[in-house]
Amino acid sequence: MPTETSVFDDPITLEIIWGRLATVAAEMQTVLRRTALSTLISAANDLACEIMDARGWSVAHAATSNPAFNLTMPHVTSALLEAFPADTLRPGDVLFTNDPWIGNGHLPDVSVVTPFFKNGKLVGFAGSIAHVSDIGGLLNQSQARTVYEEGLFFPPMKLYDEGRRNEAIIATIRKSVRLPDTVIGDISAIVTANSVAVRQVVDLLDEYGVDDLSELSDAIQDRAEQAMRRTIEALPDGDYPYEHTFNVLDSTLTIGVVIRIRGTELAVDYVKVPPQHDHGGINSTMTFTTARSIAQLNCLLTPNIPSNQGLFRPITVTAPEGSILNPTYPASVNDRVKVGWHTIALVQGALAGIAGYVPALSGFQSSIKLLSSHSGVPVSTNFMNGGGLGAGPDDDGVDGICYPTSSTTLPVEIFESSSGGFLVSKELAPDSAGAGRRRGGHGQRVVLGPPEDEASSYTLSLSMSQHGSPPIGFGAGLAGRASRLYVGAEEIPFDQVAARLVSVPHTPESGLVTLDTPGGGGFGDPAERDPQLVLRDVRDGLLSVEAAAEIYGVDVELDTLSAKRRGA
Repeated sequence: MPTETSVFDDPITLEIIWGRLATVAAEMQTVLRRTALSTLISAANDLACEIMDARGWSVAHAATSNPAFNLTMPHVTSALLEAFPADTLRPGDVLFTNDPWIGNGHLPDVSVVTPFFKNGKLVGFAGSIAHVSDIGGLLNQSQARTVYEEGLFFPPMKLYDEGRRNEAIIATIRKSVRLPDTVIGDISAIVTANSVAVRQVVDLLDEYGVDDLSELSDAIQDRAEQAMRRTIEALPDGDYPYEHTFNVLDSTLTIGVVIRIRGTELAVDYVKVPPQHDHGGINSTMTFTTARSIAQLNCLLTPNIPSNQGLFRPITVTAPEGSILNPTYPASVNDRVKVGWHTIALVQGALAGIAGYVPALSGFQSSIKLLSSHSGVPVSTNFMNGGGLGAGPDDDGVDGICYPTSSTTLPVEIFESSSGGFLVSKELAPDSAGAGRRRGGHGQRVVLGPPEDEASSYTLSLSMSQHGSPPIGFGAGLAGRASRLYVGAEEIPFDQVAARLVSVPHTPESGLVTLDTPGGGGFGDPAERDPQLVLRDVRDGLLSVEAAAEIYGVDVELDTLSAKRRGA
């Protein structure tokens, strides 16, 4: 009997079709950014777009989608299918939720999933997650004690039923958020982006004479799974513990992880975790904890394979129920990145010296949020500012990057024109990079000026990462500098930020606010750094002459642009 063949048996054809699907997801993202009303989506790219098969398993995503969103989307779709079984779905249906325990961990991240059909049969889903600019709730989210205080909570619902919009959802949003037109416009943009993918994926299936996505999905996911299993199998079996301590809100926390490797499988077991926090929204739901952990494993172990369902299969992530990494409803979760992002440090620390390429720890992004009405309508503007990426064994870290997301910093002109805010300066922060044979990336220094007059005043909120918790170096590399915050000349301690600079009026009398984002950790002994690279940083104003001598042992003469290692 001849073996039945598939168009996807040919790896070249498979690669082409997979690439076509990724292009469809990229067009979804382009449509979403160009039709959204908020700068958080249109300019800052705080979103993800994904194509899934009829089981809700991920197949392809836009290359610049937020990695945690990508990993959350299959979980969202699975939960939506529990509420609305596949055999009940019809063309024109659009599913919707912002449940933090289902989706990406806090209420502003709205998930919209659109089923698509071929010849009356459900063949897949187009899904998008985007961060809307307001979801109601307390302005000062650091005071929230439960998710009830954090805004509107939508369980799995139909936003559209066979093409008819659920006007009850829209009316609820309109009466419950501060920026109703912007939020409703952004949700409409998400629906539009999904509809573009629906048409194009069905056209692609027609082009190749394929009835659904199942064969393609299986082929892609099986290959990705095999690649991840081969990579895990190449690592030595064993238990690899690591502990990480950091400051957050008004507390100093220590979390411990054990990464367990057995054959072709890997378990991330968070074994030492504080109980869920009683306020401030710093709890990370299990969906977000899992997504961030697996995203980092993808980066470290299979960096050349785009995320899809197959990569997840050999990996499990666990954390104690009721802990800050797996809180129970109705814990406050709005600022979950303040803890959830630190799973990255835990995964990297546990695998350092085991996996082939593990860079030093990176500086996370911080943001300045302004709520204003300078143009006559309420506007919420998030100005994200990246830290420095950790150095690797062979490369310096990247300066000022919005890690660990795929978001981007707003252009200063967009920030100022949309918010009414005024930036005095925005530059790389000198002496912020962790020293090493390869140095970390530099953080940024952003100076926010006061409004010109009372009519231009606004509400200011700062969200800081790694304040007083410097990203450490690896292999004898030194830590990057931690975040710093000043009001005028006064430095604000980490445990006073919420009281001093979250949801406070910013008026002409407020003075300058200076935010330094963290620099990335260094890699390797600073004494082994090429003196010419030290000279370059001094020449560029990124390293002081004194630090060059003290940390690197290199004497720099700026008059002659020369550098010499001491004792050489």
